[in-house]
Amino acid sequence: MSYPYPPNGPGEQPPGDQSGGWGAPPPQGGYDPSGSGWQHQETMAAGVPMGPPQMQPPMGQPPMGPMGPMGQPPMGQPPMGPMGPMGQPPMGPPQKKNTGLVVGAIAAAVVVVGGVLGGAYFIAANGGKDKGNTGPSPAAVGTPAPGQTGGQPGSAAGQYKPSYYNATKSWSLWNNLNTAAQDSKAMTLDEVFSDGEAKAQTNNIEHITMQLQGTGRLDTDCGSAVWGPALKTALQSYGCTQAIRAAYVSTDQKWVGQLVIFNLRDVNAANTLIQDMDPEAAAKGFFLPVSGASPVDRFGKGATGASGGAYGHFVVIGWAGTADGSGSESDTIAPASLTERAGKTFLFQRNVG
Repeated sequence: MSYPYPPNGPGEQPPGDQSGGWGAPPPQGGYDPSGSGWQHQETMAAGVPMGPPQMQPPMGQPPMGPMGPMGQPPMGQPPMGPMGPMGQPPMGPPQKKNTGLVVGAIAAAVVVVGGVLGGAYFIAANGGKDKGNTGPSPAAVGTPAPGQTGGQPGSAAGQYKPSYYNATKSWSLWNNLNTAAQDSKAMTLDEVFSDGEAKAQTNNIEHITMQLQGTGRLDTDCGSAVWGPALKTALQSYGCTQAIRAAYVSTDQKWVGQLVIFNLRDVNAANTLIQDMDPEAAAKGFFLPVSGASPVDRFGKGATGASGGAYGHFVVIGWAGTADGSGSESDTIAPASLTERAGKTFLFQRNVG
């Protein structure tokens, strides 16, 4: 009788001159892996070998492990443990690692990296300034200036200013708005606040939505919208013709935002004004927040922050703080930026129109 085995490679004939993949019968006297009674078998897929040859026993015999039948070692050899890679016995259990030191080192690295990244983010968000060394004390925020009597936010007596301020100059994107001569249309409250994005702006990361309160306020006397004689004089010299202000409140009533938009002569005036309004560098004054129902009437307590920029001949500044006076100046970055973004929405249409 003959011993079955799978066909050989493509184009090869079975040994023994027999068709159908039948080889010669097994030898007499047992089976030796190196003898003729054993055949090599290769796992095939579309005629391509998929693994190394394996020794297959003849029919009716138990399968052989690497060391002998049923995984037993050869006669006269002591039993062996689990085989290591490439058929070699294992070299013993791996050495124990000092996991406590490893975990401690990883934790220390995480703390160091987290501190560096957090500090870098805070400095970048603050325009690269070291607020810890030169920034005004948050305790001064919302306090009337010397010689002035206290008053509600929005009154001429309450000279409030932000403890955090970041503003950017205009850039090439806004060149179509660089002068009031080429963009002579006066602002209206309907134009500025009619768009849905001007009424509400959301930060999905911080989960803050700032919503417009009322319809806003427009003044043609720009000096009446600010405090500080130097700032009033600057606005007049910059050819300011309009100032629009409005209040925003977050949906959770935690944040109060204040917005101002100045319509100036040209981009140079706008770029200079955002420097004049820096409470740290120039200290010429700031804009007066508008009054409103609660919690708008509580604006100015604790730390507040402002984010603004020049956009052609316009200046837009968003200013925000918590209604209860809690939180730090870094917390105000998101709500102040949202308030500014809402106020500049109308400029995108002007810029392309």
